Formats: sequence, structure tokens, C-alpha cells
Amino acid sequence: MIPPSALEAIRAEALAKYESLDWPARNEENWRFGSWKEANLSGLEPVGAGVGIDLPEALEGAQRFVFHNAELVSGSADSVQLLADAPELLPQTESRLGSPKLSALHRAQSSHGIVIKTDSGADIEIIHLVSGEGLLTPTVVIIADDGAKVRVVERFISANDLDATTVLCGADLIAGEKTKVTYLVTQELNANSKLIRLADSRLEALAHAKQAVIHTGAKWVREETYSTVDGMDARSEILSVAVPTTGQEYDQRTFQHHGARDTHSDLLFKNTLFGKAKTIFSGLIFVDDGAHGTDAYQTCRNLMMTNECEANSMPGLEINADDVKCSHGSTSARVSDEEIFYLQARGIDSKSARNLVAQGFSIEAIEKLEDEQLETLAIEVVARKFAAIE
Repeated sequence: MIPPSALEAIRAEALAKYESLDWPARNEENWRFGSWKEANLSGLEPVGAGVGIDLPEALEGAQRFVFHNAELVSGSADSVQLLADAPELLPQTESRLGSPKLSALHRAQSSHGIVIKTDSGADIEIIHLVSGEGLLTPTVVIIADDGAKVRVVERFISANDLDATTVLCGADLIAGEKTKVTYLVTQELNANSKLIRLADSRLEALAHAKQAVIHTGAKWVREETYSTVDGMDARSEILSVAVPTTGQEYDQRTFQHHGARDTHSDLLFKNTLFGKAKTIFSGLIFVDDGAHGTDAYQTCRNLMMTNECEANSMPGLEINADDVKCSHGSTSARVSDEEIFYLQARGIDSKSARNLVAQGFSIEAIEKLEDEQLETLAIEVVARKFAAIE
């Protein structure tokens, strides 16, 4: 365990960094189209003690950890230790996608979360029950040593429909050689909350990591996902399903970094927008000099359910090697009248017909999890959101 004096030094260094930096501004490319003012968290105090509510059904076979805000109220496993007992593992990587001040704030204040470290296997479910007005700064660190097989589900759930909680969370994934990691996050916060998620992953040779996020709640989300594929024949899959409606903005920035030969990455984001919802996607595939044989894909698809919603997509490529297969693209489309008419002709009302089409649109990304339990959970979360939309 790190001595208190060393921990204080870590906090002090991060706080000094935070105080030296500016909040995001309108003219920054990494905040293009985004609501940069929402990222200004100055004056926001940490939330107090949390409260409990009825928990969702546990994931069969997984060891469950439950947090009421910053307090762990249940859960233990040989492969898991509390971040408070190993703060030296707190992610040190600064945000490279526009939020260095936020990442410094997270490092300065985050004192709770868990570290999952194993050389064999782990199946972990983490529930964050979120309540209160203020800032919550959880962290999850996943270290899969060579040959390990790890599955992690992390859920953010508001304890009530009123509290305006801001969740500033960090996730750090290190996948050693020949590992297999599946990591699903569901964001189910209330309509007054915010979520800022800074995620970083590094894959070594022959590692295979699937990372998926389901967004249905919160009024504003900023997600920065940086994936480094650093070992030959490593494979990174990044998946997202988002269902915003009026009053919600989801801002997602991604970076697929290929640093070695014969590496693979595949990103698929599916956004279904209702009402006056707004989404922003900005992604870059970056291939290092010498990373020949890279095979990388990036796709963002938007389904526009109204004429008032807004989807902004900015995919990109930067290739510095030969003999690569890289593609990127973005599409925005509306539900066709023919599809709705076809379903109505079979006795399905207009709203149900539109929701069926929208749910079908989301399934492609969810099925890539290739895990029946996780697919069922993701579909249930998405279906609840569709059912709640007027």
C-alpha cells in the first residue's frame, strides 16, 4: 500500500496541474460542435453519502460490487482490490482528446473505485448507485495479465429522478498478451445528471478487447475513448449504442492508435435520435510509421427519428504506413414511410412501429458483444428507453 505522504504527493501534483490549465473553450477543435460550457465544473463540491434502492437483477456468474456514491457497500473477490488501497494504479494518462483539465481533476479527487487484476480469469459486475448534488469521481482499472479472460460490466444508475449529479469517471484497461477482455458500460442516469467518461486502453500482442457503452440517460455526456493497439495481431473492438431525446446531448470522441504491425481495430457507433436530441462523434484512426498490415474500421451511423434532432459526425484517418486496410464513414438517415406502413399494415401502431425499427437499428452493435447475457442486458436497457419516449 502506498504511504499516505506519497498519496498526498499524487493528489497535490494533480491539483497543481488542474489549477494550471484552462477549461475547454469554443475555439478548440476537440470541442467542435460540443457544449464546452457544460465541462466547466468549477465550484462543484464532492457529493455526500449515497442512498440505496432496489438493485437490478444480478448478472449470473459474476461477482457483484455495489457503490452508494463513493462508499462500497458490498462485494469482494480475490482478483479485486479497492483503489483506495492501491492509488498508485490511478490512471495517469492525460486526456488526449480535449479534456486535460478534467483528467487532472479526476486524478486529484478520485479516491474510490476498484482495480481488477488477474492472470487467469475474472467476471465482475459493478453497480454505481448515484445520488446527491455535486461531483462523483469513480475509477475502474482492469489489468489482464498474459492469458487472462476477463468480463466486466459497469452500470451507472441514479437513485432518484431529481438529483443533478455530475459523474467524472475514469477507466483504464491494460490487456496483456493472449488475453480476452469484454467490458460493457451502461449509463442509465436521470435526466438532470451529467457524465464525463475518460477511457484509455492498451493492447499487447494477440490480445482481444471488446469495449461497449450503452447511453440512455443523463442530460449531457462527454466520452473520450483512446485505444492503443501495441502488439502484433492484437484486436480492439469499440462499440456504442446511444438513444438521446429532447434535452440530451451526447458528445463522443475516439482515437484508434495502431502502434505495431498486423493490428486490428473496429469501431461501430449507432445513435438513434428522438425529439431535439443532439449527438457529436469525432473519431480518428492513426497508423504509426512502420505499423504495416494494419486493418482498421470506423463507422458511425445515425438514425434521425424527427426533423428537429441534430447529428454531427467527423470521422478521420491518418496513415503513416504501407500495406494497410483502413476505412471510415458516417451516415445519417431517417425512418422511411415504407417501413412504417409495412408494420402498420400488420396491425402495429405508428409509435410501436417506429420503436421496432429503431431497436432493430441498435441490434447490430449489441450483437457484436457475442455474449448472450450481456446482449440481453444491453437490449433491456435500450428497450426501457424506447418505452419511455413519447
